[in-house]
Amino acid sequence: FVQVCTTTPCMLRGSSEILDTVCNHLGGIKPGQTTKDGKFTVIEVECQGACSNAPMMVIGDDFYEDLTSESTTKILDAFAKGQKPKPGPQSSRKTSENAAGMTALTSKVSCRFQRIYHTYADVRSSL
Repeated sequence: FVQVCTTTPCMLRGSSEILDTVCNHLGGIKPGQTTKDGKFTVIEVECQGACSNAPMMVIGDDFYEDLTSESTTKILDAFAKGQKPKPGPQSSRKTSENAAGMTALTSKVSCRFQRIYHTYADVRSSL
């Protein structure tokens, strides 16, 4: 199955274009239909839990994220050839970090903060 997420975060980041790309690239099929060769069935799905890397789709058990029309076409072509493309973000992101790179927790936490945190945690657990 080619499961294209169309929930609000993905929709805001272009999932309609991704769904159109998938359907058109697979011969003009519609969601819920299967290609003539039986290799692909397209399904429009609700949230798959990768909102920070929207838009995304799931093929088999793998998530393909940060999709564009071009990356979506490359992924589908690879599967059509019997290959398995690299899952995960299709952009330069490594995980689900901000597209601009890390913006928080970029420096080491001070020992003072660690002592305050542990004291707070100890007091709270004793309540």
